[in-house]
Amino acid sequence: MSGDRKARISITVDPDVVEYAEHLVAIGKAASVAAVFNDAIATKRLADQRALALLRERARNADRAKVQRMMAHVNRQLAEHGFPKAAGE
Repeated sequence: MSGDRKARISITVDPDVVEYAEHLVAIGKAASVAAVFNDAIATKRLADQRALALLRERARNADRAKVQRMMAHVNRQLAEHGFPKAAGE
């Protein structure tokens, strides 16, 4: 979304978080409080995307027979307690 027109939102945050964001602006480490929150969410998004990519890579390299045994075990336990099978089965 960088470069696109920015959207205005309203959020409620803890006072100490606002204080820190304002501190970053005051010492010149951020252009604005909005920039602090924007950067924080962008960083979180990137971390989540990297974690998902790592998870997908590990899934591609998983021992499929072991996964099937584990899922069978999970599904037996679910059935014993009256729950439906886990997704993907």
